[in-house]
Amino acid sequence: MLTGARLSHLIVYAHDLAESTRFYRDRLGLPVLGEDRDCVRFDAGCIELHLQPAGAHGVQLFGERDDSSDVVFLVENLERMRTALESRGVVFKRRRSYEVGLVTDFYDPNGHRLMLYEPSPTALTWPSADKIRQVWAEAGLGGAEVIGPGAGPATGTDEETGLFGNPLIYLFMFEDSQTAAYDFYNDALGLTLLERVHCCNQDCDAEIEGIVKYDGGGVLLSTHHMHQSSMVVDDSGQPYSPREFHAEHGQGIAPVFRVDDIDALVDRLAARGVVFGDGVRHGADGALARFEDPFGHPFFLHEPAGAAVPA
Repeated sequence: MLTGARLSHLIVYAHDLAESTRFYRDRLGLPVLGEDRDCVRFDAGCIELHLQPAGAHGVQLFGERDDSSDVVFLVENLERMRTALESRGVVFKRRRSYEVGLVTDFYDPNGHRLMLYEPSPTALTWPSADKIRQVWAEAGLGGAEVIGPGAGPATGTDEETGLFGNPLIYLFMFEDSQTAAYDFYNDALGLTLLERVHCCNQDCDAEIEGIVKYDGGGVLLSTHHMHQSSMVVDDSGQPYSPREFHAEHGQGIAPVFRVDDIDALVDRLAARGVVFGDGVRHGADGALARFEDPFGHPFFLHEPAGAAVPA
């Protein structure tokens, strides 16, 4: 199935491509890899981020805050990076310190939830820490004191570079049934399981393994259950995590797996219950197949042109 498959890029749908390009390029400091009228590609570490116009792809975006997913960047010093990004015009909403480390979140012009993450010493002893260190070693620019050796030294101050050299590390997909999520991501898709842990709300039942982390190649793909029984608050007492799930809100971002022999793979996944409503679409750039998880989060399989394995 998708065991060992790598997420090559993350599609981020935008109301206004020009406005969103300015946000990710000028405010966040992500380098542009290429652009045309339908897509702007950014370097986000070990994965690319592709801005695409929502209307052209039939995607509806909802409101100023879409908490159905979370796009997380790895940093060495959260407070220093937050201050730097604020100087570049980014407005932060919440900050939380707990066992996993420090997190603070903000939203792009389309309402997509983004986050900075500084891992704690405790988190760097968990099974998922090997992947965090691997991503930092391949794409992180900075010191070695917090996460470990990076790909190289920082190329300037945080104010100058923004998030360049701070790779995208987590894609969180929120869901309202951890059982259904595990059945789909682990059993149907066959993703490589890295870790199952209790969620960030200590009031949830001890037996609920509300966060499940999978190997997405250069990023961790994780499911996270909703806190429906109690409220989680940040360091200042503000509500931190979403408590209601709206499947229609989950269309705004779409992770893309790079695969070979897409036709055969689609057949195998379909036999496991994965639904590809439009089948496989072949074009000049390769082949695409779209599916959704049980909670409405879209995904794509992509076989680049010329990548098929000969029969």
